[in-house]
Amino acid sequence: MDTKYIRWISALIYATVMVVGWWYPPVALVAFALMGLVLLTGKRKKWCGSYCPRGSFLDMVMKHLSPKKPVPKWMTGKRIWYISLGVFLAMFTSQILLTGLWNDFSWWRFGVVAYRMCLITSLVALPLALWRNHRAWCSVCPVGNLLRR
Repeated sequence: MDTKYIRWISALIYATVMVVGWWYPPVALVAFALMGLVLLTGKRKKWCGSYCPRGSFLDMVMKHLSPKKPVPKWMTGKRIWYISLGVFLAMFTSQILLTGLWNDFSWWRFGVVAYRMCLITSLVALPLALWRNHRAWCSVCPVGNLLRR
């Protein structure tokens, strides 16, 4: 399948998750399932470049709004990656505790956690795209950095 076609589908998945997920949070689990499926098929390197829904959205939409400046050196180092991973894990854990998912599992609650994580990280990714580069988020993305290690 053509990479450009895959990127458009991924960008559409991202937009759908962000809009529909507001009213029906379990739809956000699609992004997590897609990531798991890609990783199981052994296409780790293709995830960030072609399959990641947020990355595809940033490429297709935010590329036209971005100043396309280079990402600062401090954003690409290990220190910032460890900080972003720690913040991401702390947010994920706190969201699980706040929704009560730890005590009583439900797909709805798990969807709420997944949607909140997508929303919060998007609230970081979009300003970064407008500030520096449409793919600036990718330099601090915990998932992408875990896949590269």
